[in-house]
Amino acid sequence: MNISKGVDILGPCKDRNNMNQIDDALLIRQAKKGNQEAINSLVEKYADYTQKSVLKILHKMSRQGSYISDTYRSTGDIISDIEEDSWAIAHDVLIKAMRSIKNFEGRSKFTTWLWVIAENHVKTLMAQRRKKRDRLFLQHSENDEVANTIVELAGASSDSFVEGFEDKEVMEAVLRILYDDDFNPDQRDAILYFFVQELDQRTISEITGAKIGTVKKRIHDGLKKLRQKLAKEDLI
Repeated sequence: MNISKGVDILGPCKDRNNMNQIDDALLIRQAKKGNQEAINSLVEKYADYTQKSVLKILHKMSRQGSYISDTYRSTGDIISDIEEDSWAIAHDVLIKAMRSIKNFEGRSKFTTWLWVIAENHVKTLMAQRRKKRDRLFLQHSENDEVANTIVELAGASSDSFVEGFEDKEVMEAVLRILYDDDFNPDQRDAILYFFVQELDQRTISEITGAKIGTVKKRIHDGLKKLRQKLAKEDLI
């Protein structure tokens, strides 16, 4: 089935109104056989519905406090984040739906089936983002000098170190300490760039204007200070 994540399947559709008259059952039967035109027609016909469904799911999760924005896309405004996120997620939901179209048995409406896929996809995605956020201190190469320093400072194996930061109380303390007035802002930015946005040290150097050696030292010193503060609060 020729569906690529690199292709914008949610782009403008000139004939979307005309496709409302197309029989879904026929399209689905053809799509199950691998007919690309039928697959494209279903995608175009239900693109708006899928995006709006994802949008509702994200808003619900936001109200429940379980929505986590995409670090790379975040604008800092939760409403804008959710709106932009909904399009990217809907794109992936439709790809997943078309790849599993053979599993649709027709016992429910096609829209209901899409909603279930969207809801499950969003829940899985949020769990992945939560895990990634909670493990922000180990998103790097094992051969990296800073990574080795982190494990050394942790005084334990990398797995043990990760487990210590999966605790919600610890993560909240980490963010609080990073944004304390007495925490060096250059060290904080370097840590967040490196572990949260997963930028390499050369890129951080270009963004901040600091030398790579300075970036490395900021990360090292910042993490050392962070661990000392966490230790004083008996959180590690």
